[in-house]
Amino acid sequence: MKLPDMLPWQRTLWAAVTVQTLAIVGFQAGFVLIPYYFQELGVTDLAELARWTGAYQSLGAMSFAIFTPIWGALGDRYGRKSNDILATIGTAVLSAATGLVRTPTQLLVLRFLQGVVTGTPAAATVLVAASTPKKNIAFALGMLQTSFFIGTSVGPMIGGWIGDAIGYRQTFYFSSLIILLAVVIAIFGTQEPPREPELLREGQRRSRNPLVGFGEVFHNPVLAGLLIVNLMLSLTLSITSPAMPLLIQQIVPKGMQPASVAGMVTGVGAVTAAIAAMMINRISDRIGHRRTTLLGLIGTAVLYVPMGLARSVGLLGASSAAQGFFRGGIGPSLSALLVGSVRKDRTGVALGLNSSAGSVGFALGPMIGAVIVASASTRAAFFVAGALCAGVCLVASFAGRRAEMTIAAEAEAEA
Repeated sequence: MKLPDMLPWQRTLWAAVTVQTLAIVGFQAGFVLIPYYFQELGVTDLAELARWTGAYQSLGAMSFAIFTPIWGALGDRYGRKSNDILATIGTAVLSAATGLVRTPTQLLVLRFLQGVVTGTPAAATVLVAASTPKKNIAFALGMLQTSFFIGTSVGPMIGGWIGDAIGYRQTFYFSSLIILLAVVIAIFGTQEPPREPELLREGQRRSRNPLVGFGEVFHNPVLAGLLIVNLMLSLTLSITSPAMPLLIQQIVPKGMQPASVAGMVTGVGAVTAAIAAMMINRISDRIGHRRTTLLGLIGTAVLYVPMGLARSVGLLGASSAAQGFFRGGIGPSLSALLVGSVRKDRTGVALGLNSSAGSVGFALGPMIGAVIVASASTRAAFFVAGALCAGVCLVASFAGRRAEMTIAAEAEAEA
């Protein structure tokens, strides 16, 4: 399909996919190096390193959880495209600044600021969801999720190679240049979605406070259940984040660079997740978003066991790749359920709250993981994550059923 032949929502979608891929590549190229960067800044004790790494990951997620719903509400009020551009610019600036830090404390401060002003996945999701017709929403969100997985697969590989070759600081500068390219594409490639006249008139009658509408969204029990699922899922997935690079450092063969290996192991799981996200879209539309979510959760939970038992990089990488196939369909399916459960003029607030719930999980997970690593072992974190993921399945089954009933009822009313 030629670009001029595309509908406005299609042009915005493909531009947003490109922007997200570049932004996540740039961000992940530096993020995978953080434990080793702390070591370069003077943190050498294993338990202390786990605590610093966990604090870094949790602090950014915590500030992101606080500010993302605010940005989502501002996007509903003043424009989704501007939010996406501002988030991408913030990511570029703070990535470059990370290469300038001299102490672990300075690194933590920058991570907090990243959570305040960045968050490109959330901004892009709101833009795409508001631009796309509801009948195409699963496809659009699936493609956006695919771009995220592609970025998280290529980014760590690039970061590991550059970090080992020319240094960790230089990797952050390189990352900033990649994200600046994404800024240009966001400015010229995306289009602000039109507002429906009746929703625009209603919005003009409301208070000028951009946070208006949060109360009514919170009173949606279906949305509340999906937010809980996302929070629990994010907590589960992030528990192993402090443990993974340390486990790799322990099992990597002599002569191999741990940063490159960490990038490969993280990247291969994201590659398979990206492939799954593209394939799952059609499957999810046929068998239902709830069933797709449950299948993904079950597979993810089971595969934490061989990851925790891995004694070689090969087994760890193979387990990560297999788990990626299951993780790839969870995000798009949950997002599709959520978007279908709220009014279109509340999409930004709902998706902002969803990102916030995920960020709360990502804030708690690394702290829990750091405690497990410091008090037990790196391997124990994987077993705890698997057990918690099994528990998420139960909550997702109930919340997903209610969401499907709500969407079906709305479709019947419209017909």
